[in-house]
Amino acid sequence: MSTINHVQNIIDGKIPDMRKEETTKKLGDDSLGKDAFLQLLVTQLKYQDPLNPSQDTEFIAQLASFSQLEALQNLTQSNSNAQAFNLVGKHVVLKFETDSGNAMFTVGKVDYVTVEGKDTYLSVNGNDYNIEDLYQVVDSSFLPEEIVEPEETEDNQDDQDNDETEEV
Repeated sequence: MSTINHVQNIIDGKIPDMRKEETTKKLGDDSLGKDAFLQLLVTQLKYQDPLNPSQDTEFIAQLASFSQLEALQNLTQSNSNAQAFNLVGKHVVLKFETDSGNAMFTVGKVDYVTVEGKDTYLSVNGNDYNIEDLYQVVDSSFLPEEIVEPEETEDNQDDQDNDETEEV
């Protein structure tokens, strides 16, 4: 009788003996990975009705669909990275939360982009920010001159004087 319930659960789209927390833990960010797909496929084969077995073409179609989805996800990630790399040298406004939960903004020029796994970081004003913090890309003509060209301080002037004397 238990086997019939498991078969009915598979037909209804449910995986038996899996609590919601376990499913969330395995799937993570609501995406179906290769391991989860193969686990689902094995479970489907394990609990299929022997009088009405699934056809091979159904499994091949599912695998082809999964391969297309994976290729599309990879293409999307590559496109996102290319867009991030195009931000180098541009002025951006970033909105992020502080440790206390307050929203803060920072403005600056993107120095470089770092990709770590699926996360992309923008280096602005010497700090790395997740690309998800990107609020606006701004043309420098819309920014105050202090932001575009920082004011010269005595320290900056001394550094420039030293550079000039070293060049001579």
